[in-house]
Amino acid sequence: MKRLAIAICCLGPFAYSFWVLWLDAQALLPNPLATHWGVSGKADGFASVIEHLIWANFALVLASAMVLVSLLLPRIHAALRRILLALTGYFWFFIFGLMIYVVAVQIGLTNSADVRVGLEVLWFVLPVLLLTPMALSMPKVVISDKLRIQLWGLNVLTLEYGEIASLTSREVRPAQFGGWGLRFAKGKVAFIPSRGPALEITTHAGEVILVRSNQVENLLAALNPKI
Repeated sequence: MKRLAIAICCLGPFAYSFWVLWLDAQALLPNPLATHWGVSGKADGFASVIEHLIWANFALVLASAMVLVSLLLPRIHAALRRILLALTGYFWFFIFGLMIYVVAVQIGLTNSADVRVGLEVLWFVLPVLLLTPMALSMPKVVISDKLRIQLWGLNVLTLEYGEIASLTSREVRPAQFGGWGLRFAKGKVAFIPSRGPALEITTHAGEVILVRSNQVENLLAALNPKI
């Protein structure tokens, strides 16, 4: 799976460029391409196919590099790696999906000024806009076959009970970690939307995960028998 992800990240920009150049060679794309749209959905920015590929590949290579760093960076906590892969992987899909969409809506057109972008583009934009408020929301600890930390009902981090070495309670302040939200600081992964009590999880691998919760004592009572 790791090798497949590396191959996709490395080959993705080349595959995208080949696809666009093939469409251009088949005279299936207008030249220049529309590259920007106003709030009305009307195209108001244009670039040649080559210019588009230069800027598109800059974004695609950057997105791929972020995933590769998350995959290959040595001495990184497993919990932190999983979170980074989720975030960078999402960003990768967002960038590639958006670039593919921009070109796909222009296939078969002779004049890129005719391209209008409707509400369907929100499928690409809204998830990105939601990342910040989601990261700032109060996390939820779900105790089932595994320990799961969720934000807005989505599993952000999953731990086997056998991975947990100890559990304790501590008071946390966002200033300790540089601000609110999902934070990585001082060798810790922290879910801190506000000041207050937090569940501190230490794994056998030496990871420290802090989860802000108003139910820490109840969580400790439920989790300690499982580890």
